[in-house]
Amino acid sequence: MRGNWLIQSLMVACTFLVALVMEITPWSSEFQGFRPSWLVLVLLYWVLAIPNKISIGWAFVVGLIWDLSLGSILGVHALVLSLFAYLIASNHLVLRNLSLWLQSILVIVSVVTIHIIIFLIELFMHSARFNSQELIGAVISGVLWPWVFLLLRTLRRKFHLR
Repeated sequence: MRGNWLIQSLMVACTFLVALVMEITPWSSEFQGFRPSWLVLVLLYWVLAIPNKISIGWAFVVGLIWDLSLGSILGVHALVLSLFAYLIASNHLVLRNLSLWLQSILVIVSVVTIHIIIFLIELFMHSARFNSQELIGAVISGVLWPWVFLLLRTLRRKFHLR
């Protein structure tokens, strides 16, 4: 029983690690804003799938690691992802029953909101510039959501994550 819990936790951590690597992979400066929000997609899936295990604590830790990897103000991403995870976890029963395309719209709205909140916090702390291409990156995240959802659901079922 104890080893099964460890394998399940490592599996979830590996999905976050892959998402983090994809998140910080360098793109050319012209296409920097078109990058999907991989960490938000993976966090959204796990909070919807198993909100009793993956919720605010995991979101805070992932956000801190994201802050450290980007070299941004420590705690900004952690705060925003924690709030996001709380909102998703508190409404997970309703959000689970939406179709994948309605969930994709939710992803677009969530990613745009997360980017705007992070921008406002960084603008308050120091001078920041909003990249309007990030809105296109949010749409790309929404388009990728059904495939991310199906891939992570397959992994969850294969490793019996509950």
